[in-house]
Amino acid sequence: MTCRDDAPPAHQGQAESPRDDVATRRLLTYVGAGLVAGGATVTDAETEVRRLGAHLGHQHIQVSATPTAVTLALASGEPATIERVEGGMRLDQSLRVGEVRRDLLAGRLDVDQGVAAMAAARRIPHAYGAWGFYLGLVMVSMGICLIMQPSAINVLLAGFCSLLVSFLMRASTRHALLAALLPSVAALVVSLVVMGADQLGLVEGPLRTLICPIAVLLPGALLSTGIAELATGAIVSGTARFFNGLVQLLLFALGVVAASLLLGLPTSELTNTRLHDLGIWSFPAGLALIALGITLSESVPWRLFGWTTLVLVCTFITQMTGQTYGGSMPVGAFCGAVVASFLSTAIESTRANVPRLVTFLPSFWLLVPGTLGLMGVTTVGLGTGQADAVYGVITFVTAIALGLLVGSALALPLKRIARRMHHLTRLRRSTTT
Repeated sequence: MTCRDDAPPAHQGQAESPRDDVATRRLLTYVGAGLVAGGATVTDAETEVRRLGAHLGHQHIQVSATPTAVTLALASGEPATIERVEGGMRLDQSLRVGEVRRDLLAGRLDVDQGVAAMAAARRIPHAYGAWGFYLGLVMVSMGICLIMQPSAINVLLAGFCSLLVSFLMRASTRHALLAALLPSVAALVVSLVVMGADQLGLVEGPLRTLICPIAVLLPGALLSTGIAELATGAIVSGTARFFNGLVQLLLFALGVVAASLLLGLPTSELTNTRLHDLGIWSFPAGLALIALGITLSESVPWRLFGWTTLVLVCTFITQMTGQTYGGSMPVGAFCGAVVASFLSTAIESTRANVPRLVTFLPSFWLLVPGTLGLMGVTTVGLGTGQADAVYGVITFVTAIALGLLVGSALALPLKRIARRMHHLTRLRRSTTT
């Protein structure tokens, strides 16, 4: 019995050799996995992969992205390559992924160079070292506390607890069991410290205070991205993200409830109480600390500091305005999400070296859907809240997801105009040379 090879011979105009096909598939899956790891929705990642594939001469790319893997074939019936999504990426690593994608589209990199550059993106060292990571998270936690619970002693305590969370985060990268239990362990440790300080009469409003140090771990972006994916038809990915976010919220709430039981803290102390000790200046101070902290902890280049700060400030102002005049928090969340999505996309359209993800993702730390979700779930578990609080969280997260979709839709004309101008510029350069 003989094997028959139905593939056309190379001299009949085959565009690429099998080796070239393998390299191209590897490159495209690397790009897709990098986008998903950086926080992009699977629909956005698939769109960018198809666009890059068409540029490389493959008009019928078959790609399927999930939060954990990207599978790709250059055409229907062709061999496929799968690439796992190995955890999240820092913002500077996401920035490098965007730079490689732009260089490929501009023809400054070939396929082999692109594969090498994408493989190296994961190995980029933290620009500011361990001290930048720890100091950045301290500043972020204190900045969030200045907005959520503006009292001097609470802010300082949030900064101290964020160091504990930072050490746990670093240790979890070396211990698989701690990584799985990180939400509950971090919530337990921080809750014991903050609730203990409350019992000693050092702080008030412990529930809002203890949430600030663990806000960097809360699944707010996960929940909102999941709903956004559901709205765009990515049912499997959206459902997985959304329920994963809910489970993480339950794990965080478990740690908070366990700490209250261990210390015997009365449930009356764990209500959603906000202090007003520092006045209105706490808002700009909090925003400044968050912007600086994100730059240090996520190893963002200082040249992007102004852009990330601009998106943060505009998102916050819009959110507060919508909440004040709209009469509800979901209205404010929707307005803030629209501005964050639109503005970050508009900046990328006019400044090619400022990727949307780098300027957009920090704004999620202001929209804080996961933070409010933890308060809702925890108060229900302690008996100090009502089940309506959980429904309110779902409404809040849905408002953010819809705002992201509306903002992206409003920015589409800008993206089309920018691409046409870029295309015309390349044509002019090619004709002059």
